[in-house]
Amino acid sequence: MNIMKLFGFDDNDDDYDDNDDYTEERRKKSAPRKENNSRSGSSSGKLILFNVRTAVADEDKRRLCDEFNNGAMILIDMHELTQRDYDEFGHNFITFMKGVAFARGGDGRGIDPAQYILTPRTGMFEVWPKEGNNE
Repeated sequence: MNIMKLFGFDDNDDDYDDNDDYTEERRKKSAPRKENNSRSGSSSGKLILFNVRTAVADEDKRRLCDEFNNGAMILIDMHELTQRDYDEFGHNFITFMKGVAFARGGDGRGIDPAQYILTPRTGMFEVWPKEGNNE
């Protein structure tokens, strides 16, 4: 099984059998899907883990924004920063990246005191309660 399909990142919405001529012909005749160019790039379904160890260079910010705009989710890990470094540049970086996410119709959330996830669309990230916790 394809791991991308397992996690629901397969961008092929057509449920048809390649051997079924009728279905194939019908698919060809159907109107083309509208695509939002800002999110239909090659990064769709990609998850980028970005470890912050020092101040983030402008070039890295641009690359992250480009990947995000092309549909990639970004997991930012700041565990290696000291509290001083977080206060000095980490907080501003997270605020900037969350702003990018919200401006593009996405979402940015803290998932741990030092980890944040940015998704290009709201609703892509959910936290489910643990089951079987009988304490």
